[in-house]
Amino acid sequence: MRKCFLDLQIPCRWVPDMGFGNGFPLFNYYGPFPYYIGAFLTIFLGFVWAAKALFFIPLLLGGVSMYLLGKELFGKIPGMTAGVLYLFAPYRAVDAYVRGAIAESFALALSPLVFYFFFKLVKERSLKFFWGASITLGLFLTIHNIMNLFFIPLLVLFVIFHLFIQKGKNFLPVTISMLLGVGLAAYFLLPAYFEESLVQTNTLTRFDLDFRVHFVTVGQLFFERAWGYGASVLGPKDLLSFQTGWPHWWLVPVAFILFIFTVLKKREKTLENAVLIALFLGVFVFSVFMTHNKSAFVWEGIGILRFAQFPWRFLSLTIFAASLLGGFVLCAFIGRIQKVLAILIIFLAVALNWNYFRPESFNYSVTDSNKLSGPEWETQQKASILDYLPETALEPREKAPPTPLIRSGQASVMNFIQRSNSFEFDATVDTISTIEVPVFDFPNWQVFINGVDISHSNKNFLGRISLNLGPGQYRVKGKFNDTGIRSLGNMITLASIFIGIFLVIYGKHKKFFK
Repeated sequence: MRKCFLDLQIPCRWVPDMGFGNGFPLFNYYGPFPYYIGAFLTIFLGFVWAAKALFFIPLLLGGVSMYLLGKELFGKIPGMTAGVLYLFAPYRAVDAYVRGAIAESFALALSPLVFYFFFKLVKERSLKFFWGASITLGLFLTIHNIMNLFFIPLLVLFVIFHLFIQKGKNFLPVTISMLLGVGLAAYFLLPAYFEESLVQTNTLTRFDLDFRVHFVTVGQLFFERAWGYGASVLGPKDLLSFQTGWPHWWLVPVAFILFIFTVLKKREKTLENAVLIALFLGVFVFSVFMTHNKSAFVWEGIGILRFAQFPWRFLSLTIFAASLLGGFVLCAFIGRIQKVLAILIIFLAVALNWNYFRPESFNYSVTDSNKLSGPEWETQQKASILDYLPETALEPREKAPPTPLIRSGQASVMNFIQRSNSFEFDATVDTISTIEVPVFDFPNWQVFINGVDISHSNKNFLGRISLNLGPGQYRVKGKFNDTGIRSLGNMITLASIFIGIFLVIYGKHKKFFK
């Protein structure tokens, strides 16, 4: 991503060093937003400390954003309790310290903030909430595709419910804000979903990534407290924890009992709260169910779910709902009792889960130089090598060569320069030759010979860019360009920015946000 910045490849789509040095379109499909932050931070912190910052930011942000949402729904003390519960949910420690899942960590951290801004916009027609809802939704949609699949339906239900309560009062700004949020993310969403056939997505769902391998047991969810830094495997002997969390799930049955009492009161305000709590109770039960093998028929019936890979990813919804239900429990109490219970719950959440939020071991010798060179660098270049290989490519077994290869004929190559989205070199060809550039072919790589756009081939062993040249002197340049769908996404995103600015200016004069 840092190389994309330097080469002005914005938005960044092609990553030159992945695919064992052959490159592949990682950020055409994988949520780029956290890595834009990381690339910016490398300018000031270097790469290792930027990576540390990317793990720290969502850990802190998650608690703050859940506090804001809980405070608006239930009050300050319940909000603080919900924030701490979310902050110390064990699954968030799994993401940060075991799996190293930066994108999912960011999605979990930002999701409460999206709900918060839309809730505030439904209640109050305000410029700051309008932009807050639009921007946070746009960012959330560019973080993690699977979290989009999990949280966006819940967000829509949440917004519809509160619009109904408000009798549709702010329907127009809420709808425009939601459309703008989608528009802001269009540069990523359109190619990610409509260019799926251009990469080998079958590698994302086979063998150890098949969802059938990763169901969890009731014991793992609620009772087991063992912690590990290993892998998810077939059966109940996983080497990492999938617990819902203590005291998180303890508060859910309490919330259910209080929900029953709320319904029995039959007061209009309490009934409104009851519907909201019913939604979160339903989310908790549904998400727990989806982690268990009894839900296999749902996974098999809804094809897109297979890309979630791990049923235990539904714990993201589980801890979201459990934290808010924990905040709701305190609503049944007032004064000193509420404060005492809040202190007790917060103490238990911290004391029972603090020990999970640490790395397995510490390596104080990690520096930018050893991480970006030698065996460490090659390990990173091979990481997830099958995830986003172009459809025409094969898995490389060795590192891409530093210069183009002469596959046939007599020729020489000089002055090879490779950037994040381009390459260039000089070629002297004595007899008809085939030159293979160490870059995977993918739409839309264009090749220019002496300034003229020519066709190229990928009909070689690995699917790299290949050129057939006759005798002569050549200046060869390659450029990675956007396809029509990527360009359309870029234009929609730019249009959304300008429309949003226009609405702000227009709204100030026409009292749209008054």
